[in-house]
Amino acid sequence: MIEAGIDISHFPQRWERHTEELLREVVAVSYSIKDVVRRLGISNVGGNQAHISRRIAKFGIDTSHFLPTPRRAGAPKAALVLRNPDDGRVPGERLRRALLRDGLAEDCAICGTGTEWNGRPLCLEVDHINGQWWDNRPQNLRLLCPNCHAVTDTYRGRKRREA
Repeated sequence: MIEAGIDISHFPQRWERHTEELLREVVAVSYSIKDVVRRLGISNVGGNQAHISRRIAKFGIDTSHFLPTPRRAGAPKAALVLRNPDDGRVPGERLRRALLRDGLAEDCAICGTGTEWNGRPLCLEVDHINGQWWDNRPQNLRLLCPNCHAVTDTYRGRKRREA
């Protein structure tokens, strides 16, 4: 609009949820990006850490006091347990592998379709029966074909949005 010579000075400025000042304050008392996200009250899932990290870099905020990322020592945590939402998601592929290791049949729990459909490979998806993505107990998980999964009440957070 500016290029066209239109005055936009009366338009409201772009709204920012996490201003540079707020980020500087929170980063100063935090020890990691995950801690910054937690202190801002943002859910620790999706691309929130990456988004906040990019904003911090954009403003040139010093993070040299952050602790180094710890290396995973020992065996990985069990995947098929009730977790805390603050722990973040366990990837569906990791849950699927754990279910198969525990002896779950590699068939859709609703229609019985296996790992092949119309002569082509079919990847079964992990469904959380109660709609809570952090509840990874075996009794709350099932494998579904994409068609059956898409019509469930809990598909892609559907149950959460309607509640």
